Amino acid sequence: MRYALLLISYLLPCSAFAQTSTAIQPQVTVEAPSEDVIVGQPAILRIKVLVPTFMPSPPIFPTLEQENLLVRLPERASGPVSESVSGETWSGVQRSYRIYPLVTGTMDFGPQEMMVTFADPESNNPTQVSVPLPPITINAVVPDGARDLNPLIIATGFELTQEVEGATEMQAGDAITRRLTARISGTSPIMIPQLIPENHDPLLRPYPKEPRFNETEDRGILSGQRADETVYLAQDGGETQLPSVSLQWFNLTTNTVETVEVEAVNLKLAAPKPGSPSGDTMIRYLFWAVVAVVIVWAILRWSMPRYRNWQEAREKAYRASPDFALSQLRRALRDQDLSAAYSALETWKRRCEDPQGYSGLEVCLARIGSTRYGTDKNRKNPNWSGAVAALDALVSTPNKHAQPLPPLNP
Repeated sequence: MRYALLLISYLLPCSAFAQTSTAIQPQVTVEAPSEDVIVGQPAILRIKVLVPTFMPSPPIFPTLEQENLLVRLPERASGPVSESVSGETWSGVQRSYRIYPLVTGTMDFGPQEMMVTFADPESNNPTQVSVPLPPITINAVVPDGARDLNPLIIATGFELTQEVEGATEMQAGDAITRRLTARISGTSPIMIPQLIPENHDPLLRPYPKEPRFNETEDRGILSGQRADETVYLAQDGGETQLPSVSLQWFNLTTNTVETVEVEAVNLKLAAPKPGSPSGDTMIRYLFWAVVAVVIVWAILRWSMPRYRNWQEAREKAYRASPDFALSQLRRALRDQDLSAAYSALETWKRRCEDPQGYSGLEVCLARIGSTRYGTDKNRKNPNWSGAVAALDALVSTPNKHAQPLPPLNP
């Protein structure tokens, strides 16, 4: 019996906690800006919950997060409040949100609820209720002077700096690092777009890193920076550049559009040096060299005997021709060899078409023989020049010179 009473005593608070008092409900109010909010600038939104007694546990506030919206809780975002309701003092908690719209248009937060636990005024037992929030809408706009900006950057301060690590005269395979850092004031650095444009230059291979963000807050004013870094690897020889970067932004202090810019980086790339071939390449070279040698050897083995036969046949045909006999005759006359001259003349006469008309040359040769072998003591020197002249006259006479070589392959 005693254990049963103890069990009942434990269950009673739980059942009371689960019950909802229908007589008195917490009061939840929302204070949102009614005027337009500039994109990227904070809008203060406050949610206040009041109960007639006290809260044994803190209320569960909604997050209010959604797409294209930044929600930040400032320091001491939640604090106690008290107000007079129907002549009675109600106590509660108020939470402040800083909301930064990232795009233009009306943002509707949709149905929102929050859980509130408070002490029932009659039984003082903890009671948990789900309280719906009033409708919340915020309208985000862009100042007239910033409507043509793309990307849209609205801030009180903005600057862009560049760092380059590495030499601008590079060999193939060398690397150079480009780092762009944008610092912004008056809004979140998430509003800063990509700083380094994509590179499609075939001379460089880019290796971009993930952007780094750093956000700070000072008395509700956001600021920070974005750092983009890309490593470029030289691929080939030539001249190229990392292009300049220019961004326009709207200054909320002066209500004007301003421009920040960093200059281009000119690069000179040397062509890659030829490297030693790999083992596989050497094997391929050796294979094709062997194939080429075999092909050349086969061609020579097949063609050389035929070429020698052709040469021999041509030489044989030439030696049997009148032209060869004529050349032998000229040599004999030049060498003043009378016996060889007679022999060559006879051979030439046999090979010519018309063996007539050689008497002039024969007379010259006879006189040379008479001069050389005669007994006359007053004889003169043999007239070899006359024999050469007679041969020239004989060759130049039509139908007295040798016929052309016969064709090798009739």
